[in-house]
Amino acid sequence: MSDREEPRAKRGWKPLPTYSTAPTPLRGALDNLASTLGLTNIDSINALFVDWSEIVGEHLAQHCKPRALRDQILTIEASDHQWATELKWMTSLLIERCCDALGEGAVIDVRIIR
Repeated sequence: MSDREEPRAKRGWKPLPTYSTAPTPLRGALDNLASTLGLTNIDSINALFVDWSEIVGEHLAQHCKPRALRDQILTIEASDHQWATELKWMTSLLIERCCDALGEGAVIDVRIIR
């Protein structure tokens, strides 16, 4: 082993703050990981993607889809430039509908991409 190569323990590896040696249910482990990475809990993410057409309406859902929900910022992909512009005008309505479906404060901002 050269001077540059250090064993894993010496490199400063530390477990996640929620690390436990006891068995953890997978859902709990995923929620802990999501929280550590600044992501929303698994149930909210699932509801957002599965119920998208109910949240925004069938017509709008045909032209956009959710891509990410991180740190309460929802990223939406628009099908084209015109729909991206339309979605920017609808930001407050989208936030309101998402919060109605996912819970108070689940979404505080929307980012539109094409």
